[in-house]
Amino acid sequence: MRVTETRDRVEGTLRGVGGVELYWQGRLPAGEPTGVLLVSPGLGEHSGRYRTVEDALVPDGWAVYGLDHRGHGRSTGARAHLDRYSDLLSDFDAFRLHVAALHPGVPLFLLGHSMGGQIALAYALDHGAGLAGLVLSAPALASDEVPTAAVPVLRLLTRVAPKLRPVGIDTTKISKDPAVVTAYRTDPLVHHGKPTLGLALRLVDQFAPLLRRSADLRLPVLLQHGEADVLTNPAGSRAFADACGSPDLTVHYYDGLWHEIYNEPEREQPLADLRGWLAAHRGSAGDQ
Repeated sequence: MRVTETRDRVEGTLRGVGGVELYWQGRLPAGEPTGVLLVSPGLGEHSGRYRTVEDALVPDGWAVYGLDHRGHGRSTGARAHLDRYSDLLSDFDAFRLHVAALHPGVPLFLLGHSMGGQIALAYALDHGAGLAGLVLSAPALASDEVPTAAVPVLRLLTRVAPKLRPVGIDTTKISKDPAVVTAYRTDPLVHHGKPTLGLALRLVDQFAPLLRRSADLRLPVLLQHGEADVLTNPAGSRAFADACGSPDLTVHYYDGLWHEIYNEPEREQPLADLRGWLAAHRGSAGDQ
């Protein structure tokens, strides 16, 4: 384990499943944090891409920590590949436990975006007792890219060639802001290739089970999704909202916004909604 700390930032590594070295980083408020937000990034990206979230929350007393998933960012492992879905959840549990030990007694919330939103939902369903709330940003819970009829064929192909990389994403569709797209495309920590079949199929295989299990969710949930998102289908979020069993569910759909709602030109509203929801629920976390 490695940890480096400066005045307002901390970073380090943890040992993940199979010896993978997991990189994490955090940004700290000026005083003692009154809330902690854990960030689960999306496919191909890394924890350093959430500066707008940090800028919105750290002045309010939040500590914001992000994990680079295995095979992503500064973490080791085959790039954008996955052998077992459970590895992602075990990795994240090690991360959550580490951060919780750094801030004992401080409520922990979890934010996941895109693929990271799916991971966050799966993790919250298994480890909800360790969290005070869940935020899902454009979670990957449905896809137009993989026809249902093709899944059995892809599953057979994955057994033979799990590291085949047939399909990627259109990175021009992450945000309407050209500067965001350019920064993404020139970021050396972003995986600019395609994900493997092993990763893609394991994500698709979670769509139906996670929606079924969502009826058991009891954590407070904030769901946010851009209506014009073509990378993760908003239909998945609508299905989740219908299935979710949480008695405290807040949903925001944003007309005209693309995939990365916190990096859109109109980011002020999604960030304000996030900030307000977290502030309200941080105050009531001790009553849960």
